[in-house]
Amino acid sequence: MDFPFQFSATAVPLILFALITPLIYYLFWIPRKENRKRAPPEAVGAWPLIGHLHLLGGSQPPHITLGNLADKYGPIFTVKLGVHRALIVSNWEMAKECLTTNDKAFATRPTSLAMDIMGYNYNVLGFSPLRDLLAPDTQDNHSPGSL
Repeated sequence: MDFPFQFSATAVPLILFALITPLIYYLFWIPRKENRKRAPPEAVGAWPLIGHLHLLGGSQPPHITLGNLADKYGPIFTVKLGVHRALIVSNWEMAKECLTTNDKAFATRPTSLAMDIMGYNYNVLGFSPLRDLLAPDTQDNHSPGSL
């Protein structure tokens, strides 16, 4: 009996390679859940391009909607505003920790190539990262000891 397909000696290893490569990629290169950093929960119901903006533009005011989401997901959670994720903190203890203990992690702006070029390597005040503006000046030329 003749088979309709004839495999050459090089076709069989190529087919096995094509079948085994995704399995190896899935097992070893995709990060596992244990290795990922714990992220705050994200509210369900995000649409692909507008995210959760449809919830904030409903019949209720946005602060009532965010309060209802905080009751459901806890004092800290994320929502998607468009395609960007936003961290919502609704507890004063968590807000104090974000603004005092971890202020350097939160006090920054996203970097981009356009702002690097137009802002002269982020030297323009509007384009500079906030952590550089908030850092204390280590060489104070106006102190009484230096005069």
